Amino acid sequence: MLKKEARNMRIGRSLLMQRGPVNPPDAMHDGRSETLACLQRALDNAGQGIPHLALAHVEDCRDYLRALIPTLQKVELRDTSQSIESLNMILAQALHDAGTLIEASLSAEWKLLDRYRNYAEHIFNYTPNGLLVMDDQFRIRTINPVMRRILDLSPDESVDGLALSTLLKVPALHAAAKEVLASGVPHQGINMMDEDGRRYCEQYQLGLSRFNDRDESLLLLVAHDIARVLEAKAALSDSEERFRLSFHQAAVGLVHFDASGRILRSNRKLQQVLGYDAAEMQALYLCDLADPEEECDYDQMTQRILNGEIQDYVSEKRYVRKDGESIWGQVTVSSMRESSGEIHFIAAIEDITERKATEYRMRHLASHDHLTGLPNRSLMMDRLAMAIEQSRQAYPSRQTLAVLFVDLDRFKNINDSLGHDVGDQVIIEIGRRLLACVRPGDTVARLGGDEFVVVLVNAGQQHHIALVADRILKAICAPMLLNGHELFLGGSIGISLYDRDGTDSATLLKNADTAMYQAKQSGKGRYTFYVNEMSKDALQFLRMDAALRRAMERKEFHLVYQPQVSIADGRIIGFEALLRWQPPGEAVIPPDQFIGLAEETGLIVQIGEWVLQTACHQLVAWQRAGLCPDDIKMSVNLSATQFRQADMVDTVRRVLSASKCPARCLVLEITESVIMDSPESTVEILNALSSFGLQLAIDDFGTGYSSLSYLKRFPIHTLKIDRSFIRDISIDGNDAEIVKAVIALAHAMNRNIVAEGVEDSVQLDFLRHHGCDQAQGFYFGQGIVHEEAAAVLSRQQLLFPAIRAA
Repeated sequence: MLKKEARNMRIGRSLLMQRGPVNPPDAMHDGRSETLACLQRALDNAGQGIPHLALAHVEDCRDYLRALIPTLQKVELRDTSQSIESLNMILAQALHDAGTLIEASLSAEWKLLDRYRNYAEHIFNYTPNGLLVMDDQFRIRTINPVMRRILDLSPDESVDGLALSTLLKVPALHAAAKEVLASGVPHQGINMMDEDGRRYCEQYQLGLSRFNDRDESLLLLVAHDIARVLEAKAALSDSEERFRLSFHQAAVGLVHFDASGRILRSNRKLQQVLGYDAAEMQALYLCDLADPEEECDYDQMTQRILNGEIQDYVSEKRYVRKDGESIWGQVTVSSMRESSGEIHFIAAIEDITERKATEYRMRHLASHDHLTGLPNRSLMMDRLAMAIEQSRQAYPSRQTLAVLFVDLDRFKNINDSLGHDVGDQVIIEIGRRLLACVRPGDTVARLGGDEFVVVLVNAGQQHHIALVADRILKAICAPMLLNGHELFLGGSIGISLYDRDGTDSATLLKNADTAMYQAKQSGKGRYTFYVNEMSKDALQFLRMDAALRRAMERKEFHLVYQPQVSIADGRIIGFEALLRWQPPGEAVIPPDQFIGLAEETGLIVQIGEWVLQTACHQLVAWQRAGLCPDDIKMSVNLSATQFRQADMVDTVRRVLSASKCPARCLVLEITESVIMDSPESTVEILNALSSFGLQLAIDDFGTGYSSLSYLKRFPIHTLKIDRSFIRDISIDGNDAEIVKAVIALAHAMNRNIVAEGVEDSVQLDFLRHHGCDQAQGFYFGQGIVHEEAAAVLSRQQLLFPAIRAA
């Protein structure tokens, strides 16, 4: 463009210079007009074309020439004779100046174009992508080094003008080139396979685009290196394959769902457990799988995860299979972030139906009679405690609560004459008859042997209770045909009422038992209400209270020590400290005759601390005398009142410090009922005691009603089976099953197990056969004073039976 403008300027200047200085008037007038017209045409031509970098300079030239025209016209009017010469001179100089300016602009323009060309060539040659330019005849114009390397061309091999079909025989490439040239629409992902089936440029992605150079259409072939992309895809594919295999081969059911609970995918294990195929699962929501009787809380829990309140959650739920069968599952839900940024969830669902069934059987075995299926003592005591609490809360309009202690008359004769099998059938039938005599809300329990307890809630007036008792006696006395034998039984019933005869389960049961014996002594086959003897014994109570208070001052208490023996090797592994009261000149008073009074008066706290101090000092004395190693332990009972004292933990700490007794050698025994009275606060107290390093034991285990969920939270080291279960293990199958279950439970929970009340070798053999760890009882000896215990420790030659003490 600039060259064209400069040429126009030079032509105009030449035309003016060729004209002579003197002409005739007409010729002169024509010459001036032609000259000005030539100048005007040059200005018009200079303004045409496409703008470029020197356009500003051209515009300056046009302005310069336009400014000359008025001057030339004035010169022409003043001096007609010399106007042509002056005009020539002025125009020649002006055109010279303009040409010089444009030539300078052209030079700068070419230098700038050279710089851009070098820059473009540098980008073209050193870009990491392969580039190839071809014309509309598909002849190669230029190719960069990367494309040469891709196409396996040497650096000095000339390909300019070479047809693309000669270089690459790839039908898909030629077809794409024709299509892009015709439509101008870029084409990506060209399949680079030649006519012989060989693939080119496998790690490159090729694309074609069209561009115009002036009036010519050119094609640009670009090869992008996608090796890393392919590697990433391969790694991703490998990862996805591993995930798929892990997902589907997992031993537990897995389900992937979104925030709304819609199932996105599930694995084979879950499909197998629930009976659905993959497509059917994907059409469901997680709540569709839950048992309709259970609350579906997935929305709430997943929202808590989304809110950052929890990271995951675990729960046990019932699910319904496709066939309608209900199963138990333990579900663990956690969140996962998708590549899109959306939060989804993964749930692991383990089928725990069999475990739940086992737990139910264990709970049922622990709380029900093995023979009749009725509640056993522990469950009955728990229900009685709940009924007492409900009656207490209903104050002042308390509901009448009655406890009926039922014992069969002459049942021993049936066992002795017809055998235990018939006796068991009698017990089962009596259980059925008792259930038929009461309402659904009442409780019928079997304590063992031929003893039953009936708990009547909201029983009405005393005469209503008497009617129920009479109905039970008639049911027991009804003839019974078993194995061809017609049997006639009788029964005796003792009745206690809340709160006239007691305000706790143990007292009500004891008083009902007492009333039952009164009924038997009165001739059997009848019922008797308990008669409160507290008024008659008031004076005796006051005397006992005063004597008990003086006993501490007069040092009338002393301890005896009952050995605890390892069943495996017969070695003494500890002693239980037992309290005895020896008033001057009187017989020894056993604990069951004064502990209740001490509990009631609050003296048990002072007495209990003395027992703990004395036992710890005695153990330290034996240790210092070299009579026992560090694994000999001293067990001390804590009463309910002691355990609930606010400073009880500090008291134990103080006694351990004062006596120098190693904490690991002390075992504190707490009854099951005390522990379960307030489980949440009990956990804190037990944890505080356990932090000292001492051990904790549950005494009389099985007589209360422990929650397994709490039991596993308590830092308990030892379970002591109550003597009531040991007493009849050789003749009562129910007691035997309970003892075996408790031993298995203790070992499963990694707890030590001790049997109390072992009195003969048959009981010991049973315990040894079923893996019981330790035992204590009269078979090994009653409580012995500390001098005798020291002598036994010095020998440590315990052979069954060995220690006998009066």
